[in-house]
Amino acid sequence: MRNAVTASKVERQKQMKIFETTLRDGEQAAFIHLEPRQKADIAVSLEAMGVDIIDAGFPIASTLDWEGAYAIADATNKVQLSVAARHIPKDIKAAYSAVKHHIDRSRLATWVMPYELYTRHANDFNIRRRIIDSSRKVVIYGREIFPAVQYYLVYCGNRDKDFLRELACEVADAGATCITIADSQSTLNPDSLASLVSFIKESLPTSIDISIHCHNNMGLALTNTVAAIKAGANQVEATIGGMGDAGGNTSLEQILAYASYFEKNNPLFQSGCRLDSLYKIACELSKLTGFQFASNQPFIGPDTFTVETGIHHSLAEKIPNSTFDLKVIGRNIESIVGRHSGIVGLRNKLQEIGVDTSSINFHILYSKVMEASETEGTVSNDTLLRLVKEM
Repeated sequence: MRNAVTASKVERQKQMKIFETTLRDGEQAAFIHLEPRQKADIAVSLEAMGVDIIDAGFPIASTLDWEGAYAIADATNKVQLSVAARHIPKDIKAAYSAVKHHIDRSRLATWVMPYELYTRHANDFNIRRRIIDSSRKVVIYGREIFPAVQYYLVYCGNRDKDFLRELACEVADAGATCITIADSQSTLNPDSLASLVSFIKESLPTSIDISIHCHNNMGLALTNTVAAIKAGANQVEATIGGMGDAGGNTSLEQILAYASYFEKNNPLFQSGCRLDSLYKIACELSKLTGFQFASNQPFIGPDTFTVETGIHHSLAEKIPNSTFDLKVIGRNIESIVGRHSGIVGLRNKLQEIGVDTSSINFHILYSKVMEASETEGTVSNDTLLRLVKEM
């Protein structure tokens, strides 16, 4: 095995690649079932948005999964495609058959189960050797068919880090082009994940991409992903709205918004994605699947930027240049009036609906609005206009 440790530590700066996995890992959320044509439509939107790789699915799983991967490949033009397969030849052949007409822009995503976790003897040499041998074989076989192979180090938070590093070096030597560090059970925090990424990365050739795949069972997917990028990962696996089984995955819109606001001058976080279509894609996905994002879900919730509270109306006017620009993600603040509103909110809402506010006594109007809100809660535009006319 070539000595990966001797690889130069002076690494070319890599742009953050976006591996969009809504159509595979995201679809694993309970009650989500997309038809092949629907997957193709979403894939077209994701390609237009500028993601680097679309996870087209697990073709061997079912006829519909195979057809979904085929439809995604056929509907897109330039985006890289990933198809998943276990370390079994028939799986790999099925994956290949789904994308063979677009093989030049396809990659195989594969893994070997962590058999050492199934026994009390986690350090058993024979078990570890079997995992390494099987992993090398699947990567070598995959590279005979696919131009690139992505290998998943699954359940990373539950496994011995020295063995993970050895396994990563072995599959890199066998021809893997990308290695994914997957926190499959959300058992890592930002510090421990960053440490693991650095530990594995320092032993690999600089040509190998390091991908990060975080689940959100503990609500740490975004912070873990950020920590992993800073530690050397250069590919992020994410889903729209954080969709996925259990607690879901890293949210695509959250990592992109974080990068554009907090790390806009940091080359580690640069990507080719356009954020202004995110909300539209999320709405499209919700319509197709029936999946309802929380009303206040960051960035894509239907009511996330609906403001009633007086202090938020006031501060929004005073610090416009220091807050996240919602137009970046194709959204705007929507003001409503209710018992939490203040005078600034009343004035903004009236101006929004075309009322000349220059002669209105807002202290009197505020009192009337508070009275109306005692019965209505949220005061409608019609009620607000009626109260203005009665003054």
